[in-house]
Amino acid sequence: MPDKKPQRPAPKPDAIPAALWSTLIAITVVVLGGLAIFLIMENATPKPMRVQVMLDNRCEVIDDAFMAVSEPDGAKAVFVNRVAYLNTTNKAKILVKVNDKYPGFQFESGQSDAAPRVTIKVNCDTGDRTQRTLDAMKEQFKSK
Repeated sequence: MPDKKPQRPAPKPDAIPAALWSTLIAITVVVLGGLAIFLIMENATPKPMRVQVMLDNRCEVIDDAFMAVSEPDGAKAVFVNRVAYLNTTNKAKILVKVNDKYPGFQFESGQSDAAPRVTIKVNCDTGDRTQRTLDAMKEQFKSK
C-alpha cells in the first residue's frame, strides 16, 4: 500500500495573512506617531491671545491702584470698571500688580493661566509686610 502524504489543511478564506497584519500595525504606528508629534509641536508654540482680566477687589483700595500683567512677555493693562484687556499668548501667566503710576508700593497677586476670561481676586489680608504696604496704599488711595 502506497504511503499517503499528509495533507495540509486548506487555508481559511477569512484568515488575514501575517504580512497584512504587520503592514497594518506598521501603518498604525506611523500614523499615531505622526499625530503625537503634530500635537506636541502644536501645543509647544505660543499663540497670540486676548485675555479679559476681571478684578475681584477685596481691598479698600481704588481699582486704579492695580494693573493686570502677563509674564513672561510683560504685557500690561490698567483696569477700567474692574476689567483689563491683555494682548499676550496662551502660555502666559496673568497676575495683578500695583499700577506703574505708584512706584513706591509693591503688591503682587497669585498667578493664573492665560484664558480668554480670567478673574483675579486681590485680597488685602495676607501677611504683615503686605499688610503694611496695603495699609499705606489704603491711606493714600482711599475709595471715595
